[in-house]
Amino acid sequence: MVIGAGQLAKCFNDYIDNDEMCIFASGVSNSSCEDISQFNREKELLKSTLINNKDKKFIYFSSCALSSETYPKNAYYNHKKNMENIIKSYSSNYYIFRIPQLFGDLILHKTLINFIYKSIQHNHEFSVFNNAYRYVIEINDVKKLVEAYIKYHESCITVNLANTYRYKVLDIVKIFEELLQKKASYNIINKDDEYTLELSSLESFIKEKNINIDFGKDYLKVKLEEKIK
Repeated sequence: MVIGAGQLAKCFNDYIDNDEMCIFASGVSNSSCEDISQFNREKELLKSTLINNKDKKFIYFSSCALSSETYPKNAYYNHKKNMENIIKSYSSNYYIFRIPQLFGDLILHKTLINFIYKSIQHNHEFSVFNNAYRYVIEINDVKKLVEAYIKYHESCITVNLANTYRYKVLDIVKIFEELLQKKASYNIINKDDEYTLELSSLESFIKEKNINIDFGKDYLKVKLEEKIK
């Protein structure tokens, strides 16, 4: 069973008829959202889905930013934390996967990777914080890791799924400039926006289970090059 209609939900399409698990890939995805009605809509859908699927493994996607105690939490992140707490109170067989900047197809979307790509493609000017850093992960690698954790790890866990290399946002822009052979038009704002993740347990899991994912500094460039060709 899969709840949702976005790219992440579609990535798990082969689980639609699976009666043993419920993959909840619906709800608010924009981390700048402040719309209480959207938060409430996800909360009610989450609760009803949990109540109606108590016998299933429950998979939910949250945000890596929650793993940093010092990173400022806006309305979106507080909402995500609330969703995690609801899952823990309703389910005894859950997997919460916290993900960073997710990218799949390079379509028009508000997520960072897609926003930068489309801005450069269409010659739109944008702003970049000079000291902003982000972790990333490609959507198919999320699926690989989710499937591996469900297969090899006991439930009732909260796990960060992210490339182990943290990118400066300015460097992400430069990667796109190189791949597209096109200069970006952007303003630099003097501001910090960063957090760090402890990903050693994820690295160990990938190595122990021989999962075919090559995380590291070149990860983003390699993945984007495959999509742009």
